[in-house]
Amino acid sequence: MHSTASHPTRLSATWLALICLAMAIPACNQPPAVNPWRDDAIPQTAWSTPSQDAIIAAGHEPVIRQCDVPEIQAPYADERVPHYPLWWEDPLEDKGDENNTFAWTWQDYAAMPYSFGRCLLNTMGWPVSIVVTPPGTPMVSDGRIGRDHDAARGFSPDPTAERSDVHPN
Repeated sequence: MHSTASHPTRLSATWLALICLAMAIPACNQPPAVNPWRDDAIPQTAWSTPSQDAIIAAGHEPVIRQCDVPEIQAPYADERVPHYPLWWEDPLEDKGDENNTFAWTWQDYAAMPYSFGRCLLNTMGWPVSIVVTPPGTPMVSDGRIGRDHDAARGFSPDPTAERSDVHPN
């Protein structure tokens, strides 16, 4: 025999979920919610602190301090990052939309179907990618944006930073 004892509970839970959703949707557009279509970041002209404002208001000339420490040549470690092949790398992730606006623009909407299509194409062509760049191939990226891909075959220096792993500025 079919029992209807669980049916009212399931119906009540559904109604409760719908009521909560109906109450939550209007709250999504109230402050401090983020509006992704408008750049509401603090402008750089407003970046300040009370101590900075007090120093600027005092009108003192800046003091240039001289240290009695001799100059040395300071080498820095190679900034290349090691990784394995990035078969699904997307150039839009590397470059972004380059408009310095923290908001969704037309480029973001154009990137959605492009990136999805590119991912599908890369997934279907994955066997070809494996032949071109086999798994385990050591690669490095320098992190510079503005190019389609910054990955290249190569080795990153040893993190123990021997003399050969660093170079002067």
